[in-house]
Amino acid sequence: MSPDYDVVIIGAGMVGASLACALAPLGLRIAIIESVTLSNEQQPSYDDRGLTLSPSTKRILEQINVWPQVQVYATPIKKIHVSEQGRFGFTHIDAAETEYSELGNVVVARSLGLALHKRMSDFENVKLICPAELKHFQRTDSGMILEISRSGDIETMSAGLLVGADGSNSLVRRLAGINTRENDFKQTVIVSNVTTQKPNNLTAYERFTPHGPVALLPIDKDRSVLVFTVDGKNAEHYLNMSDKQYIDAIETEFGRRLGKIKQVGQRRSYPLRFIEAIEQYQEQLVLLGNAVHTIHPNTAQGFNLGLRDVAGLAECIFRGIEKGRAINDICILEDYIKLRYDDQQYVMRFTNKLASCFYNKLPLLSSTRNFAMLLIDILPNLKKSFVERRMGLAGLQPRFVRGQSL
Repeated sequence: MSPDYDVVIIGAGMVGASLACALAPLGLRIAIIESVTLSNEQQPSYDDRGLTLSPSTKRILEQINVWPQVQVYATPIKKIHVSEQGRFGFTHIDAAETEYSELGNVVVARSLGLALHKRMSDFENVKLICPAELKHFQRTDSGMILEISRSGDIETMSAGLLVGADGSNSLVRRLAGINTRENDFKQTVIVSNVTTQKPNNLTAYERFTPHGPVALLPIDKDRSVLVFTVDGKNAEHYLNMSDKQYIDAIETEFGRRLGKIKQVGQRRSYPLRFIEAIEQYQEQLVLLGNAVHTIHPNTAQGFNLGLRDVAGLAECIFRGIEKGRAINDICILEDYIKLRYDDQQYVMRFTNKLASCFYNKLPLLSSTRNFAMLLIDILPNLKKSFVERRMGLAGLQPRFVRGQSL
């Protein structure tokens, strides 16, 4: 018997919703299961965080026909300025000096979520089941049998392929018995919107401090998303400050490159940890997004990496269908890992090294960091390589990233 759905995606966050939009044109029967409604203030995927979308992500969103809705809310990044507190080294990148019109875009997570869900609603073969929760699954010869809790009742459905896109604390990963490598960075990131005295000129700033990066990402002429990383044990101290005290603390760390901070919005906090699933896939099952790799936000690569994985999985499923393979053919998932492994490993290694390198006060290491930033700034070929890596355009990439359809 054929399953009820070809693909069931657990988690309708940004990665899960993007996969549904990517696969829907293939004519597959898709169900996406989410426990928290999009309009709920407690929806963790679609809050007021500012997301930096790399050019690779923009290309993917263009290919799945979501970018036109996102672009309305997006602010382009024309320049990037990276520095270290108390040191002379810096790196400055200007889109005008590259072959690209922009270095990225910043969009509020809630706006991206609305665009993705609007696109999903265009497809009759995509069914959003929400609010609902996965309770259990078991494998059979023909696919997965899932038990779903909805409105207090347990429902059963079958799927050819189960996709776990349910975040860092993935239930799919736990039910599958997949172990993880983890590292608690003992840091917390505090996110808010700020209005500054001077215009940001579409510049993204990142300053590394001994307790983590401080970043300002442009979302309007004089408004930016403030990303402030602190020691985890001090997070409540900063969250409980008055707005004036918090502004004073930020200006002490970041300086007044954009003048005084005139206003700060609501603060939200997110503990930081590294999680890597030992297995990315099993028979009839694959993990995506934070469920498979949760990384430090020091280079704003988490969602961008997850979306390139979405593009890679969609491409391998498309190839498999062309070859007459069943949706749960293990060869599809093996091809997916071959396509995505190098990019995944590079991003994880780079963000982890950055997390350990910049928060080490050894004088020799500090001097090396500053020398490296200066080299990137003055050597065109090194800067070009650095920029393309940060954009997610270097190396072997899926068709969507190359601007090609499936």
